[in-house]
Amino acid sequence: MGVPRRWFPFLAVAKIAGALGLLAGIFYRPLGVLAALGVVLYFAGAVVTHLRVKDVKGTLIPAVLAAVSLAPLLLGIATW
Repeated sequence: MGVPRRWFPFLAVAKIAGALGLLAGIFYRPLGVLAALGVVLYFAGAVVTHLRVKDVKGTLIPAVLAAVSLAPLLLGIATW
């Protein structure tokens, strides 16, 4: 996809931090909302990266994950 290898550790930490933030958001809502936003942006970036190199077939999984990640974001905002 053209993503430099040196970005991989940062991307892995970002994904793990998003997952941990979503779990922590069960107990502290603002953290969960921010984590959900980060996860949505992470997967939206993955979709853009796939589209940038014209890998249309590869956009399905990150697009679905971005859409599913919207649920905790919207629910967190609605119940804040």
